[in-house]
Formats: sequence, C-alpha cells, structure tokens
Amino acid sequence: MSAAAAVAAYLEANDTVETDSFEKRFDLCSSALYRYFVVRTGDAHLADDMMQQLWLHAQRRSAEIPLLQVEFWLRAVARNLVTTHWRTVGRRPAQVPIADQAIAADLANQLVSHDLPADQLERREVRDQLLLAITELDAADQELIVGHYFGDESHAALAARLAISPRAIEGRLYRARHALRERLQSLE
Repeated sequence: MSAAAAVAAYLEANDTVETDSFEKRFDLCSSALYRYFVVRTGDAHLADDMMQQLWLHAQRRSAEIPLLQVEFWLRAVARNLVTTHWRTVGRRPAQVPIADQAIAADLANQLVSHDLPADQLERREVRDQLLLAITELDAADQELIVGHYFGDESHAALAARLAISPRAIEGRLYRARHALRERLQSLE
C-alpha cells in the first residue's frame, strides 16, 4: 500500500465530526507533497517512504501546528527530509532534476508573452525546471496547473470537480500561472 493510500485509509477510518482538522489539511496537500518527493528523488518507492516519514513526524507534532500553517509546515519538513536524504546518500542520481536559474528565468519570460511550443516542452531540461517550479507551488495551485495543463481538464471539468464556478477557475488559474512564473524566476 502506498503512503498516500495509507493516509487516505487512516483518514477514512478516523474521520471525525470536526469540520477542519490537521488530518484533513494533510490530506488536502498530500498529493502535492508526494509530487514534491517524486520530482526531487526520482523514485516513487523512496517518495512513499518519505511520505510515511512525513506523516509520522506530523502526527507527533500535530497539536503544535496552527491549522492555517499546516501546508507551510509540512513543506518545510518535506524539504528537510529530502535534504537529509541526499546528505546521507552523498550524491543525487542523474535522473533527478537540478535547478538551472538561466533556463528557468528564460522559461518564465517566455511564459509571460505566450504558451510554450510543444517541441520546447519535449526538452528534458525545460521539463525539469517546470516540474521543480510546479512542485514549489501550494497544493491548490498545483492541482489547477496539473489538472488543466497535464490532465487536459477543461475549466468546466475543473469547476465541477472543485465545486466552484468556471469563472473562479479562470481567476485561480491565472493566479496559479503567475505564481508558477514567479517560482521559475526564483528557482535555486
């Protein structure tokens, strides 16, 4: 069973009457955190292990974390887990993307004026910078970007899935693209 499935099973079994809880906040951003681990490790099994470590660490500290800061706190712990892993292992494998500020800045500038051509998106270094930047976005923005651009979901389909209006999707997608450009410009 994957870490995401284990967390989902736990949440279903322990669902409370409380409308907002640490577990629900964790569940809302678990896909984004899993993507973060997969992109930075290049290994789905290692990402599962890191999700489990994150869950265990979060469970021990959940009472101390304000609900409005759960995703921010989880992202900080996730960054630390990845950093600790690479420090322990000693080197990154070749398939793990590394930030390239020049490519990322050029990509951000191109995204301001127009959509990227398909042939440019096929270049590995461009895809790597996009993946690194996308996984730096918050969970809600990631869901929109991934759903619309990678999952080919229309505004109407996203609106139905997220239970908001198509007009709200347009606005949120605009802000998510802007946030993506900012992440590309500041990628380290």
